Amino acid sequence: LVPANYIKQARQARQARESLLKTLLAQRRLPEHGWDEPTLKLALAELAALDSNTFVGNAGVGEREGRVICPLVAARHFGLAHGIGRSGDIA
Repeated sequence: LVPANYIKQARQARQARESLLKTLLAQRRLPEHGWDEPTLKLALAELAALDSNTFVGNAGVGEREGRVICPLVAARHFGLAHGIGRSGDIA
């Protein structure tokens, strides 16, 4: 469906963005130059994918498992969610 040269270019663009994220995680500091929006979205999507709430086939049932019913809200927050826990008895 797509010519090989386009696939190669897309792969190189993605690898360049992934390289920025790897550098950020390795150096543990913000980059000197800001990232463009597609790079930021990719980074947030990759970080959200590390959350056990989003693992394929996983159904978290802990009291702090984040649950988002509305896909619009999930997209707005890039798939990042955290549930609300409690300590002790509710009286």
